[in-house]
Formats: sequence, structure tokens, C-alpha cells
Amino acid sequence: MIMRHSAVHHAHMPTLQELEIKSGRTPDKIISGLRELVNEKYIEWTPHTPPESARIIEGWERIDPRFKKRKSEPQELQWGTDGSKTNYWTDY
Repeated sequence: MIMRHSAVHHAHMPTLQELEIKSGRTPDKIISGLRELVNEKYIEWTPHTPPESARIIEGWERIDPRFKKRKSEPQELQWGTDGSKTNYWTDY
């Protein structure tokens, strides 16, 4: 997210020092994270080169197929004796 934000809003890829400051992680953890992003095909990056040489392939998280989207079905509203929709306050 830090890399995508920098690329889109600041027109440059962040340096290792910027990633350290913004993520609060050590350089080893950042490099490990970059390798993981390469393996998952979120970025193109050659190890042992600066992080600012990375290129973003996909800048958002993919939908996890293990989680199904719940279909919401319209529910009928119950009307109170005064004409108000009482289940709005009790069911939501």
C-alpha cells in the first residue's frame, strides 16, 4: 500500500529509508516483504536492487475465494401502529 500510494500520489517509488519510516519495519523485514510481493506477482523487482526500482503489477489485494459473498435479500419492513418502520430500529 505504501508503494502504490507513493507511486500514484507522489509520482515516485519509495526508497528503503522511506519504507522504513512509513512502515516501522526493519530493512530485513522490508526486503522479505518485497520478495513475498514478487512471489505473489504483485510487483516486479530484482533482489539486491533498490526498492524504488520495483514496478507495481497489481496495486490492490485480491479477493480471497475462501470467503463467499453473502447475498443480501430484501427484507420486508414492518410498519408500526403510527406508520413508522419499527424493524429499521430493531433489526439493523
